[in-house]
Order: sequence, then structure tokens, then C-alpha cells
Amino acid sequence: MEPGLLERKIGTNFPIFYNEKTGPLKDELFSSLRKLNNGNGIRILEFGAGSGANMEYYPENTKLTVVEPNPFFKEHLESTLKKFPQVELERYLITGAEDMKDIPDHSVDAVVSTLVLCSANDLQGIYKEIRRVLVPGGKYFFMEHVIDPLSSLLKMTQVILGSFGVFQFFLDGCRPDKDIKRELEKGGFARVDAKPFRLNLKGGVPLDFALLYLIEPHIYGTATTALQ
Repeated sequence: MEPGLLERKIGTNFPIFYNEKTGPLKDELFSSLRKLNNGNGIRILEFGAGSGANMEYYPENTKLTVVEPNPFFKEHLESTLKKFPQVELERYLITGAEDMKDIPDHSVDAVVSTLVLCSANDLQGIYKEIRRVLVPGGKYFFMEHVIDPLSSLLKMTQVILGSFGVFQFFLDGCRPDKDIKRELEKGGFARVDAKPFRLNLKGGVPLDFALLYLIEPHIYGTATTALQ
């Protein structure tokens, strides 16, 4: 699926800007990946990896599987990986996270997604697949924008834009009004640790990324599967 002009522009340039805004939090989030290294490296599955914004946070001897519904990003990801030799791309599957049937049960140590669940149609289906592919006690690492938890003009705007499909039309199905935290807590994990934060957009943003003002509220954290 060849993306439109707006999606192409955001898809290739946005991760740099977004990492500038969230870098310290991503450092905190992904620092525990090293603890999952069993001595033979760590097996990470990232769905919706795009052009590879998270590669710089992955530890040495990472064996990576990517699940990505849009083949447009494969070339960009491979280019990014040349800068991060600690990451070995083992598999690249063009499919959605709701159906990862080609990934064996209990075969990865960690699953990662950032800014992906906003465009997913079946969150519970995705969580079920994440639990299936993770080893017992494995962790799902996430950073996602969410509906404003406050009763605010922003929340009202998010609901209106999501309900009328404005975001979905321009941004590949993204909805700004999803309560991802609530859905995650119902997702069957043994433990969910989700922290709220808001993007720091003081000083303004490039016009191309002005939609960030509508997705300031975020959560980040981990969800852990049962030990058995």
C-alpha cells in the first residue's frame, strides 16, 4: 500500500522529531530490555516499527522480528538498521498485529509498540496475540497517545475528530480518542504498569506536525504476562 503524501512525509520525518520530545522517557522505558537478555541475546518483536524510530534503544545482540502492515516502510527500516549493528533483523512480516500466526507461541522475550494502537481496529485481539507470542513472564513495552483523561476542550475535540473520521482519513486510520489504558487493563496481562505524560510542546512545533497538539496526552510502560 503506497501511502499518501501526508503519511509519507510524517512517516519518514516525524520519528526524529518525536524522539527529541520523548527521548528521556524512551530511555527509561527501554532500559529494562537489558534485564531480559538471557545471555544469548534478546528476542524482540516490534509491530508497526515504521522506519525504525526505536532501533537506537535496543540492546546488544538483539534478534528482531518486525510485523508491519505497510510494506512502504521496509526500505526505510533497513536503511536505519545500518546505523545500529547491535540489532539483527531476523524476520519482516507484512501483516497486522491482530494476526501474527506465523510467529510461534512463547517465542519472544519482549514485544514493542509505539504510536501504533491508535490505528488498530481490534485492541483485544492484539493483546491476545502479544500474550501468545511472549515467553512466560515476558513484557510488552508501549508508548501510545490516548484520549485526554481530563474533561477538557481537547478531549471534546478528540472525540469529534475521531467520530467523524478526520484523523483516520489523513493518518492511516489513527483515532485520537481511544482509551488505550483502559483496554490494556482488560487485556489479560498479569500486570500492567502504565504512566501518564503529556508531550512538551512549549516553543511550538513544525507546521507539518501541528496535529501533535491534539495528541498531547500519552501513556508509557509495560504489561507483563503470567509466569505460567
